[in-house]
Order: sequence, then C-alpha cells, then structure tokens
Amino acid sequence: MSTQPTSTQLTPSSNAGLKRPRIDDGGGGRQNGNPGGGESDSEGLESSGGSKHLYLIPMYKQKVSSLDYSNGHWAVTDGDLTREEILERKKFKTARLKVQSHIRHRNEGIGKVAASHEIPKAATPLARAIQEFSRMLMGIPRNSRTDSALENAGLQKLPEPPSDAERHAWETRKQRRETFVREAQDKAMVKYLARKGPGFKPNRKQKKTVEKDAAEMATLKNPMQPVIFSSRIYAHHFGTQCEASLAMAGFPRCTFDWLASYDTPWNSAMSLIILAHWVKTYDANGARDFGILVSDNTASNREEVLRRWVGNKATKYREQTRNCELYKTPEGQKILKDNIEINKSITRKRLNKTKIVDARLTQATRLFGKDSLEVAMLSPPEVHSDEELMVSNGSGSRQKLRLEWRSSELDTLINLLDQVHQKRQILPKEKRLAKQLIERGVYSPNPDADKFPPKGYQLSLVSPNWYGQQDGLLIAELELDETNAWDIKNLIMEVMDTFKSMSERAAAMAGVGGSNSMLTQ
Repeated sequence: MSTQPTSTQLTPSSNAGLKRPRIDDGGGGRQNGNPGGGESDSEGLESSGGSKHLYLIPMYKQKVSSLDYSNGHWAVTDGDLTREEILERKKFKTARLKVQSHIRHRNEGIGKVAASHEIPKAATPLARAIQEFSRMLMGIPRNSRTDSALENAGLQKLPEPPSDAERHAWETRKQRRETFVREAQDKAMVKYLARKGPGFKPNRKQKKTVEKDAAEMATLKNPMQPVIFSSRIYAHHFGTQCEASLAMAGFPRCTFDWLASYDTPWNSAMSLIILAHWVKTYDANGARDFGILVSDNTASNREEVLRRWVGNKATKYREQTRNCELYKTPEGQKILKDNIEINKSITRKRLNKTKIVDARLTQATRLFGKDSLEVAMLSPPEVHSDEELMVSNGSGSRQKLRLEWRSSELDTLINLLDQVHQKRQILPKEKRLAKQLIERGVYSPNPDADKFPPKGYQLSLVSPNWYGQQDGLLIAELELDETNAWDIKNLIMEVMDTFKSMSERAAAMAGVGGSNSMLTQ
C-alpha cells in the first residue's frame, strides 16, 4: 500500500525541519515567509520524483494542528490544550486576579488611613458643643418627653433645605444687591433734590451722605428669617449675632442643603460662618458647660465634626420627609405606629441579648480566665439565642428561640452560666434584675432555623443531628473545626462544682481520700 499524504502533512515523506512556505515567487526575506531572509524558498520543501509537494491545512482542522517556529525551523505542533490545562489556566488566572484585587484594596485602605483625620467621637464635649450650637441656630427642638413617639415621628425637626429659587437668589445675590442698592441710591437722590427745589446742585459730601444712607436702608429691607432658639445651654445673643452674619452673607434662613455635598457653595459658606461664630462663643466662655479640652479644640476637628453631623442628617431628613407624609392620613399614622413598634422591638431585643451575652462572658471569665479558650468559645454572638415577644390577650410574654445547631452539652453549659450569674448576686435589687434577665420564658415551639454556627466553630459543639441534615455546600462554607475536640462534659462538671456548699465539697474530698487509701492498702 502506498503512503498517502494526510491533511496535516506538508510533504509525502517527512515534515521535520520544514521552513515556512512562500506565498509568492518574489524575493526572499520576511515578505515571502522566510524569517531569516535571503534564503531560497525551495529550502525545507521535500521533493519526490523531482516534483515539489505542498499540502495545505484545511481551515476546519487548523485548530488541531499549527505551525510553531522554534530553533530556526517551523514544526507542526498540536495547538489544542487539554481540559486539565484549560482548568489549570483558569484557576491560575482567578488566583492571580484575587491576589491583585487584595493588593489593590489593601493599598486603598492604607491610603485612606494615612490620609484620614482622627475625628472626635460624637459623644465628646467638642462634638456635642458644635452640634448643639448648630441645632440652636436652626431652631431644631429636642425630643419631648410628654409627646408620644408617634407625635415626635410626625414632627418636622430639621428645616427644609434651600429651594432652587433660594439657592439661585443666594448665588446671584451680589449682582442683584448691587443693582438694588444703585436703584435705591438713585431714588433717594431724586427725592433729595425734589425737597431742595429747582436749580439746587448738591456738593460731593451731600451726594455721598445721601447714597450712604440709601444703601444702609436698602440692606435692611430684606432681613433674614429668624427662628426660636430652644437651646438651654447657649445664651441667645450668640445665636442672634450669628444670624446677623448669615443675613449679611445673603442667606434667607439658617439651613443646610441636607441632600447635597458638604462642599457645595451653600453648605461651605454656611458652615464657615457657623464655625467662626462658635469660636467667638467659645472664646467668650459661652461653651463652658460642655467641658471642652483645649487639645481637642482645633480647626480641623471643628471642621470634621460639623462635616460628619451634616452628612449624617441626610438619612434623617429622608426619614423625616417620609414620616411627615405618613402622618397626614389615618392609614399612614397606622403604618407609622407599626414601624415605631417594630423598631422598639428590635432595639429591645438587641439590648437584652447584649446584656445576657455580657453576663455570660463575665461569669466565664471569672471561672476560666480572661484569655481562656472557654471565653473564646462563648464570645461569638451567634452562639447565643435570640428571643421573641408573644402577645396574647393584650399582654406579652418572652420566649427563647432555640438554636438547632447547638449541641445539648453546649445548651447545658450556657444554662449553667445563667444560673451562676443569678446566684452570684447579693443585693435584692441585683437579684431581681438578674432573674428578669435570664428568665426569658420557655423555648418557642418554632426554632430559629435560619441561624448557623460561627464560621470555623468547633464541630464537637455542634448537634450531630443538625449536622447530618445540612447540605454539603453549607458545611463546606462553615469550615467547622474537626480537630481539637472540646471536653465540654468536664467543663459542665467544673461549673456544677461551684454550686456545691463547703460541706458538700468537704464530704466529696473525704470520699476521694478514703477511696484512695483503700486502693493503697
């Protein structure tokens, strides 16, 4: 059988050492496909019977075979990658992108920290003083203790931001005021000449006096809208002086553009005047009731405190607008009341859980030590169950939501720590508060199925039944620690020993000593 050339062969005999074939009959070099240039295009083509053969690779098979130029020669190589190689390349690319993303975010965080300014906390005297001064200027009332939460929610506290007309009028105030003052001076001069009679020519001093009086009267015709100062800390004359400066700057009222950037012209000018007058108030000992430290009262701190306060009020203003609209209708008031109750319930449950977690960690610290593994085991908030309020016949009762993932031994240990917290109290009031804290009612018949153990938690503390019912993807995501199993039963015995009286401990020690003596005989 004679050998027939295949579609992947360039000659009938062999494809070793082939040069790239020329396309045209012109000169050598890169134009005719010879990378070295100057050589004949006949080199590398095998001859058979005095004839030259060139077999072209079909287009649909070019993905299977390709020409690879190496060591000065063209060779036929397999151009496809195996599936394992493709997956390896994808995995390598994903890992490289992940590392680059981590480096980029890390550098971004370092840059932000390096360029950031440590702002005094909102509860510091400086922050409270500036916030109270700003509220006084805007007439923002305090929350009333006599009004209901519904009435407080429907009350407009933050002043409205400047309208488009007010903002445009303020931005063009100089041109308008110049025109207004010039027209006022012209009218005043006409009236002055009319009183003097025909033929009167005023001198330069008379003209200057008339124009000055007319300009002063013109500036008083557009006064600033005052507010009722409700501050009980600052004297009211400090607010009046700041209002005068705001009026001279062309502001119709004291307010911020809550939904705009702090660096807008309106907000920047408003904050500049407010901070300047607060500094005057501070220098006049008007903020002595706050107890501000001199080291905190810097220009940068004052600027950043007011910037943060204005920025945080954007969400408050949106909520205020929404609540005021709801308060106008009975249906809206019902929705508003339900939202208030939901927020109160969430806040109450969060506060109760924080208290009981702190109590358990305190007792665990006293029993096992601050840096012990037992305290670390109980530190994650996911370990502790939540509670719900069951309303029946107008009265409510608390119920605990069982965590299905917790093992029975972990439940026992946590319940023992609750009892330790109650038994350690001495004063009657403290005993009563501890009892109210830990007695959260019975467990609800409906467990909290949407709760999971903390990521990387110890597997020996997880319920085997719950663990066996979970999907493999969820178990892999939790990354539970299967090594270093806890001897939680020994921990339970240690906690239970703390409940024994001195006589019981002495009897137990005597029993242990007697058994040891019998063993030695």
